[in-house]
Amino acid sequence: MSCQFLKRAMSPRTRAGAVAAVFLFICTAAHTQQSPGSCDRTCLKQALDTYMAAVFKHDPAAARLSDDHYATENTAETKNGEGFWKEFSGYGAVNRGFFDPLNGSAAFLGVLKRADGKDQIASVRLKVAGGKVSEAEWIIAVQGSAGSSHGEPNPQGLVDYPPPANPLPPAERSSRFMIKSLVSDFYQAVADHYGDWVPNDPKCYRVENGGPPTPKYGCLGHFEAFDKRVYDAALRRFPLIDEETGVVLCSIIFVHYPGTGGQDTLVHEYIQIRKDQVHAWWTSMYFLPLGSPVTNGWEKRSWIWR
Repeated sequence: MSCQFLKRAMSPRTRAGAVAAVFLFICTAAHTQQSPGSCDRTCLKQALDTYMAAVFKHDPAAARLSDDHYATENTAETKNGEGFWKEFSGYGAVNRGFFDPLNGSAAFLGVLKRADGKDQIASVRLKVAGGKVSEAEWIIAVQGSAGSSHGEPNPQGLVDYPPPANPLPPAERSSRFMIKSLVSDFYQAVADHYGDWVPNDPKCYRVENGGPPTPKYGCLGHFEAFDKRVYDAALRRFPLIDEETGVVLCSIIFVHYPGTGGQDTLVHEYIQIRKDQVHAWWTSMYFLPLGSPVTNGWEKRSWIWR
């Protein structure tokens, strides 16, 4: 573990945050006892499978949705039967599911078949309560403005470099607290434009919108390049931590400096923590229209910031 990581961990501001995090962790642990209505990994997988099958049939009634169900597609509120309900017909070559019984969350990252037969990278987050889906958050990968190659969706790239399909060996797993701490530090490093101090695997790689992996920069060595382009990592959320695979789903918006021509980017990032290090990550990215508000579409659910 790097000296800079340890120094940061011992800074007064970080210590205060760590104390609060410890209390939060203790309080959270008090609620980890499975209640009669809770949903374990098997239950969450069944909910995800049932939901996706309903999407492919274009039939919201088959999805077991709650009465207060709320859904978005690339920030826009999506009514039952609209948007993604009409767009997809089945799975493509990559289908990965991640599950967090503590948060009652399930997520899909992979390739879907569009109604026109084309492949599409997509990320889907579900909230499951009482056996029903109360939330669905879709990020369908799109390309940036002016034909920018950055973030251009490449479904085959996700096939060639897929997210993990199997649980980590127990000896390589990190605690829930460590996973969340590392990804929090990761995004602080993005905001600070310097990431070398964050513990990471020397062979770490990232696959953005299915683009080719980045061995030249690894996972963290490119953050300095953000200095003149990205000034904030905004609206950070970690709604799912899959402790068995070490994968945490992060929802975040990279906010660009005005005048740079860069579009603010809403991203679902699936970061794998392995042996207490950032090991790899995969994304589905949506580029907000230039001049639009910095929003992920979930402000109506104010309690979701957890």
